[in-house]
Amino acid sequence: MSRKVEFLYLQQEDCVKAGGFDMSGTLKAVERSFFLHGKGDYIQPGKPVIRWGGPETEETTGRIMSMPSFLGGSQYADELIKRGLIGPVNTSGIKFIPSRPHNPKKYGLPRANAVIIIVDPDTLMPVCIMDGTLVSAMRTGGASGVAAKYLANPDSKVMGLIGASVQGITQAWAMKEALPSLEVCKVYDLNPETSKKFVQEMKDKVDMEIKIVDSAEEAFRDSDVVNTATMARAPYVNSEWYKEGVLHCEISFWDTPPIALKDVDFIVVDDWYQVTHHGVDVSARAVKDGIIPESKIRGNLGEIIVGIKEGRKDKKEKIFFNPIGLGIHDLSEAFRVYENAKKMNIGRVLPLWDNPILG
Repeated sequence: MSRKVEFLYLQQEDCVKAGGFDMSGTLKAVERSFFLHGKGDYIQPGKPVIRWGGPETEETTGRIMSMPSFLGGSQYADELIKRGLIGPVNTSGIKFIPSRPHNPKKYGLPRANAVIIIVDPDTLMPVCIMDGTLVSAMRTGGASGVAAKYLANPDSKVMGLIGASVQGITQAWAMKEALPSLEVCKVYDLNPETSKKFVQEMKDKVDMEIKIVDSAEEAFRDSDVVNTATMARAPYVNSEWYKEGVLHCEISFWDTPPIALKDVDFIVVDDWYQVTHHGVDVSARAVKDGIIPESKIRGNLGEIIVGIKEGRKDKKEKIFFNPIGLGIHDLSEAFRVYENAKKMNIGRVLPLWDNPILG
């Protein structure tokens, strides 16, 4: 009996060829993981984080996170297909994601990089080792897109975006995919050149008028949906800027002051345990410091998707979506890309061993 173990290796370019930039596919994969989260068909321990100091140093010095997870789906296969959510996953994986804020300026490298490992569900041997940087960026935008599908007013016309770098690109892309009614994206970035690059990058990706604005306040004012995706080290958001009925998706940590959450109707997260475990997101800090009651956290988005919790009740509600980012989203999106790569014969098969020396 052969005991050889091989895995499919997908470098970033392979992931692109296998549909890594298909935002429609990403939204389906991310909603699949939200759905299975709502059904409880997942395993996801609190992610360990290496920091060189307190939580605030993640945006200055950097961090290393490890995000293991399992996603099922077998018992919900029919409902997944009926919802257009691709199908079951039924395996486990892990994302290893270091981040150094100085990388772009100091080395010309991305701030973060990632590697994802997917295992065989029976042997738990690796079947795929792949770049996770693209997956991570796409699924982060995808989470906001799925939130918009369930929490934004469906006739939303104007988007405000603060932060025009990689995460800003996937945020805008996903929001337009989820809300076809969007007509205008107002974008603000501290670096005007980044905003100009954003306009060039997005002109062929989304059918929206993209306006560069001069301040975060201008991006917020009169916007139906707002996304904050920055490296801010101190809060700058003023709740007086919120339009009635707004959905604010905050994927970064320090943009919104905890006091501003007193002025929203309710808050939705991706996983309250994970949010409080990490302890950096504004919703966790606002509850911990007694600024808002925990009851203002409506629940996890997956609970709303499967009908356990209520989402938006009327057009006037101001809703704050505050995800920490879940390993199950990485696994679901990576599995989608991996499945495509196998069908398209993309990537390289590499040996882990021909015969195990030990065991």
